[in-house]
Amino acid sequence: MYDRDYIFAFDLAGKDVTVRIIRVEAATLTGSGGRKAKKPVIHFEGKDKGLPLCKTNSKTIAALYGNDTDAWVGKLITMFPTTTTFGSDTVDCIRIRPQAPKESK
Repeated sequence: MYDRDYIFAFDLAGKDVTVRIIRVEAATLTGSGGRKAKKPVIHFEGKDKGLPLCKTNSKTIAALYGNDTDAWVGKLITMFPTTTTFGSDTVDCIRIRPQAPKESK
């Protein structure tokens, strides 16, 4: 039922996960009710699944690294699981921390 090509909040197992962006691509995704939307999808070093970006996460990464998605490649972000309101429901989601992670040595 779920599209296993993409990361879901439950994949993070309740933890912050820091990853390096290796690619940003445009994808057309089909949402509930068959509604199609074009969204950026970021892919990560050493991970099989990408993360489609909602406006909130796109703006957070843009605040960290600028609006040019090509400039995001090679940068670190930290994802965390949380919840948001979708219509009248509270649903699980992934958000991006608004601080750039430090490079490990």
